[in-house]
Amino acid sequence: MKLRNFTLAFVLMLVSNITFAGSCGSPPIIIPSIASSTNDNRAYAGLKWSLSGGIKPEAVLGFRHANINSNGDTDGGDISISAKFIDGIQPGQIRAKYFNGKEDVQGELGGGYDFTQGIFGGVSIHLPYSNVGLDLFPNAQTKFDPYVQIDTIKGNNKPHPNCPQFYYLNGSECIEPLPSDRRLKRSVRLLARLHNGLKIYAFKYLWSNKVYVGVMAQDLLQNPLHKDAVITKANGFYAVNYAMLGLKMTTLAQWKKDGLASIASQENITLN
Repeated sequence: MKLRNFTLAFVLMLVSNITFAGSCGSPPIIIPSIASSTNDNRAYAGLKWSLSGGIKPEAVLGFRHANINSNGDTDGGDISISAKFIDGIQPGQIRAKYFNGKEDVQGELGGGYDFTQGIFGGVSIHLPYSNVGLDLFPNAQTKFDPYVQIDTIKGNNKPHPNCPQFYYLNGSECIEPLPSDRRLKRSVRLLARLHNGLKIYAFKYLWSNKVYVGVMAQDLLQNPLHKDAVITKANGFYAVNYAMLGLKMTTLAQWKKDGLASIASQENITLN
């Protein structure tokens, strides 16, 4: 029985050395996140006031297609039709636009046909729920016609950038989760309990004599509030997204020097 336990421990230590050696004696691997994009298609409605139309607005119905990148860069197309409705229904404009900018603010360039003044071109800026622009009518007596529009387009939600498998996103960086599996640790000693129930331990990895301070993945898996911070690696061992916990792993020497500040990455982390 003792021989079997010794053999199992030796194999586990060998596997963990091969798998994790170098990942805990040095900072976690950090790489730039991978940009991603998404499409946003939406119909919208609005009211538009122009200098030539005075205080009487036109009703606007349109469709907007936007391509949004994870860095906020946004471009796409917009087509709309407007109509006067105060003194009876009268067709206003058919307009097509190309826009480019960030997720909440885009510059626009377009043109179309006005049923009163003929063809036109225009430039505009779209902000959340609003649009400000200037139209040019080459064949009309009044060449320039500024306008203001309010509509139902709040803005676009940019997608989160992607990370490789088993990495987690922190800001704009992908971080390799640190191994926090109790099966990979020895000389485990409870140091403290946090106000949120998390237990903080001092421990050594099987392949190192350096003493670290951190959490145990098995503890997190038993807590519904924190189990999502646990990542199962391809080798079957657990790692932890410390950023989700508002924590960071440290060494016992740093813990003795700075106490809770050495492991807390958020100000609301306190001891129980």
